[in-house]
Amino acid sequence: MSRHVKRRFGISIPSNIAERLDNLAELLHCDRSTIVSNALNEYIHENLHGEKEHECRGVIVAYTSASPPPNLFSKYTDVVSAYSLYKVRDGFIMVLVVEGSSRLINELRTRISSHASVQRYMPLDTSYSQGEG
Repeated sequence: MSRHVKRRFGISIPSNIAERLDNLAELLHCDRSTIVSNALNEYIHENLHGEKEHECRGVIVAYTSASPPPNLFSKYTDVVSAYSLYKVRDGFIMVLVVEGSSRLINELRTRISSHASVQRYMPLDTSYSQGEG
């Protein structure tokens, strides 16, 4: 059984975010450290899980104000399992289910980011979400 050692460090955040964090902690009946730790773990999982090349799966969600180019991910058909494009009032939402090389998935994310104002990746493998890696 592994034991999680905690390290204390101080951070400064804008007052309005601190207030929202306090409100969320109260709503969830937990402490701020738990929320910050969980949020950081998700951020690290999203952004560093591809640090070492591996096979993985996940979902990319992106928002763009203009219709994405038709060939946006034609080079990445080996990793795109499913793709949906939704027209919303003021733009488009793309949802891609991806599976395969983390290197190719990261390249695809970079390509999508060059056309989208918002792009998020949610890895669905569990190694980083459990704090391993």
